Amino acid sequence: MTTNAKTILVVDDDKLVLAMYKFAFEDQGYRVLVADDGNVALKVLDAQPIDVVFLDIIMPEKEGLETLLEIKQRFPQVAVFVMSGGGMRGKHDFLTVAKKFGATGVVKKPATPKELIALIEALPDASEAGQKIA
Repeated sequence: MTTNAKTILVVDDDKLVLAMYKFAFEDQGYRVLVADDGNVALKVLDAQPIDVVFLDIIMPEKEGLETLLEIKQRFPQVAVFVMSGGGMRGKHDFLTVAKKFGATGVVKKPATPKELIALIEALPDASEAGQKIA
């Protein structure tokens, strides 16, 4: 196991998804925190530095797009990958909207931990983590 400097926040209302990603990321040496809605996620971000957020779109309380906007406004250096199972609002695809709202990248669910770890590893070093990747 390697020790990775990045701290990851996974935000999803599905407890099984949280547990799966937390275990997989910790197994790769990342520090992992979890939140089950956007309000909790913002409290975590207020309390400590986070490098990468994996953010579900459809959640109770504060949903993903609203949370994304607030994260990018308050913590612009944080890389945020938005995840969705393909939800639509009217004729707008949530993932397309998330890109326009400043997401670092988007992920179609279901996504394997290996796919998400590849996204983390593709990020520039910590001094450039807020930059967009393709």
